[in-house]
Amino acid sequence: MKIGKFNILRFLRVLGVAGIMILLYFSIQLKANSNIKNINIVLESKTKRKLIEKQDILRYLNKALDKNLEIEKIDRIEIAEIENLLDRSKYIKNAEVFLDSKNNLHLNCILKNPIVRISRKKGKDFYLDNEGSPIPISRRAAIRVPIITGNLDITKLSAIKKKGSLFYNILELSKKINKDQFLNALIEQINVEKNNRLTIIPKLGRQKIEFGKLETIDNKLARLKTFYKAGMPSSGWDDVEKLNLDLTDQVVITKRN
Repeated sequence: MKIGKFNILRFLRVLGVAGIMILLYFSIQLKANSNIKNINIVLESKTKRKLIEKQDILRYLNKALDKNLEIEKIDRIEIAEIENLLDRSKYIKNAEVFLDSKNNLHLNCILKNPIVRISRKKGKDFYLDNEGSPIPISRRAAIRVPIITGNLDITKLSAIKKKGSLFYNILELSKKINKDQFLNALIEQINVEKNNRLTIIPKLGRQKIEFGKLETIDNKLARLKTFYKAGMPSSGWDDVEKLNLDLTDQVVITKRN
């Protein structure tokens, strides 16, 4: 009797496990054959204006995947592939993709943060983020950041990670300006002259600022801030033609004739 009872219990346990496995299988099949219910796209940006919008993300993915994600079945969704496509976008720094229990597809994207705009004599302008990655100009919006113009050989952008190169130093200068609220509000344009000397054009006033070579950047920016905050000539800015930061610990004023 004990042996028979034991066999019955074991049979019931096996039957129960089999039943659970069957239910699980059909549940997985049902979910796989279901369509995506909603696509929730979150764009995280440090700027109020974004270079891309949610509809751009969806359009980009549908074209790259040759699918319509809004009506696609769950079993045809490759999460890793979608994440990889988003990470390869020139506007996106990092992306996280997942499906929830209610068949909602979530796309969480951290956008790249433009800190400077590079203007070319030939070819389209582009932005740089704080890691030196190029970001294309967008028809969606224009981000107000300092613009770099002048004597730029864009083929040397690849040396941006090389300490001491022109673009490395431009990026370092741009980072410092971007982090400083006062300088960010002050500086409109930075022109690269011959011998890689810089001239800064402020947003207000007619004066030019001769920054000189990309050396002792912190010292020059500190002097520039101090001068604008406390060193205005008694005659006012209209009489100032240019400021020169190239001399150590000085700001040399040249007045208009």
